[in-house]
Amino acid sequence: MLFLNLWTTIWGIEIFAPQVFPMIKRLAFLTALMTFATFAPAKADYFVWEDPKSGLTLSYPDTWRMVSQRQPDEVLSIIAPSSTGEDAVCRVRVKDDKRFLIYPPQLADDVQPVAYGEEFWRRYLNEYDNVSLYGTTSNSGLGRGFGSFSVAGYDAALFSSYGKRRGIAAAALYFDKVYVTDCSARAEAFEKWQPLFLSVIGSVDFKKAHHELWTGDYRNFLNDPGLQFKWPMKDAVNRY
Repeated sequence: MLFLNLWTTIWGIEIFAPQVFPMIKRLAFLTALMTFATFAPAKADYFVWEDPKSGLTLSYPDTWRMVSQRQPDEVLSIIAPSSTGEDAVCRVRVKDDKRFLIYPPQLADDVQPVAYGEEFWRRYLNEYDNVSLYGTTSNSGLGRGFGSFSVAGYDAALFSSYGKRRGIAAAALYFDKVYVTDCSARAEAFEKWQPLFLSVIGSVDFKKAHHELWTGDYRNFLNDPGLQFKWPMKDAVNRY
């Protein structure tokens, strides 16, 4: 029961997609993806980066370098060494989304497919040409939030010459922000970079906004001594 339906497959890529026990989701997801990182194209130390505004953190190989952002909501864009010639790129985007704050945190897994499911990915990929959305999955995870994954192919020029690319991306709505991390490479090199892309996505975390105990961490007041109140000028006694 504990690991029921933990994995789903998109275009031959296994994506962690827990349906039960959300508290174990992030730990198991991160552990699995960091295991994949040992098969990355090149050995490297990892650099931990933090966005000063949103508090999002992630780690990536220190051989990669930061480049200028292409979109207003991009907070980080990194590319692999140009010597590879395979144009591997990862981007992180953060945007305010307060539409669903009315719903309590325990409904986050129900809100996610509605807010950031397949239709979201089709809109997200509109900036590219000749898009083929190979598949999406919901009820997976990114950072502390319930998220969705997508795998797609498209034609684009991301910090390189125009050409055919394939990429994997994850999005999660957590509190009042949506977090998106997408990684891609030249189509013919995608499988080579896929494990490293998953390790970067799996390292994403952001500031804690929800307590595990939604109603508060109260003492057991039912065990407190009772109180008695005697009515003035009467024999009646009220007990609480």
